[in-house]
Amino acid sequence: MLNPSIGQNSSGMQWLLISPGTDQQKPISSSTGRPSKRKEGNCKLQIENRKLKIKKTEKLALALLTGCILSFSIFLLPTLLDAQPAPFKEKNFPRLIETSELAPLLNHASVRIIDMRSSLSDYLKGHIPNSVYLPVETLHVPRYGIPAQSPDRSFLEELIRDHLGISNPMWVVLYSERSNPNATFLAWTFDHLSHKKVAVVNGGWEKWVAEKLPTTQRYPSLSLGKFFGKVTPMNLAEKKWILDHLSSKGLVIVDARSPKQYSGEEGEEIRRGHIPGAKNLFWETLLEGDEVRVWRKREDLEKLFTESGVTKDKEVIVYGRTGRDASHLYFTLKYILGFPNIRLYRGSWIEWSADPNLPVKTGADP
Repeated sequence: MLNPSIGQNSSGMQWLLISPGTDQQKPISSSTGRPSKRKEGNCKLQIENRKLKIKKTEKLALALLTGCILSFSIFLLPTLLDAQPAPFKEKNFPRLIETSELAPLLNHASVRIIDMRSSLSDYLKGHIPNSVYLPVETLHVPRYGIPAQSPDRSFLEELIRDHLGISNPMWVVLYSERSNPNATFLAWTFDHLSHKKVAVVNGGWEKWVAEKLPTTQRYPSLSLGKFFGKVTPMNLAEKKWILDHLSSKGLVIVDARSPKQYSGEEGEEIRRGHIPGAKNLFWETLLEGDEVRVWRKREDLEKLFTESGVTKDKEVIVYGRTGRDASHLYFTLKYILGFPNIRLYRGSWIEWSADPNLPVKTGADP
């Protein structure tokens, strides 16, 4: 590319630099500002076997144009230098990610890490580098007077875009603590908005610390994202839909609460018990370990669900006290075991028990 500029040498003679990165020069008359005559006629510059007559105005225009191009290149340079390969192949993105897989990605521009632990104080004392804190209460709003319900799409889009700094092309990695389904609840929320690039850290915070991986007290620097969700109705169940399908042979309902809450021995809601026909599989039984809680092996998980009558040939509805604990079953069934047809009843027991027109059963049997 022709890139002319005008300078002056040590003797005071002006010169025209023909090509950047070289010292190819042509003398310019200091009195006229025009190329000096070595022979009669105008000076002709041979550039790439082409003869160009460069007038004063043409030189100025070329210099300005070149400056614009260089400025534009400089503007793009940081983006080009910072460009990184995708952390995962999208179709093979690990929905359950190990700490060893996350460790190399802490500074990856395409990855947003979210801390979903219960306590802000714990986050302030230390967290995974570049993770942003989100209290799970943000995902619970009243709906028609019923507490702890999921927000609508516009609320969630604003939260994800403006407060978490997430854009649609980004990968999202979530972690919480040992007995805490907060991360899987946010994973379901992203899934409901058709954002598939989401993973949950197996073992969460305790496993990260036990392996002596880096932590920090510094907050990440975030900018506004560009996120737009598309609601996926097929992963959601509402109470009317469940009531209409209670007697369906191709449907199985799974209650994620503890056995005592399921039977009605315990509970804080206005009515205790469970949805008639629902099987009970406490979400914490899907994990193993003491201080560090990780998911059981795949074959063990398959056995647990099969023994409860939950198989891939059926449509599965999961619910809990809220959608939060139900999300742990949802995540396990869909992304670890690969169940094709699964819905989460987001109103869950808080909504169902509040409606006196809906049936309730007590005891240990479905």
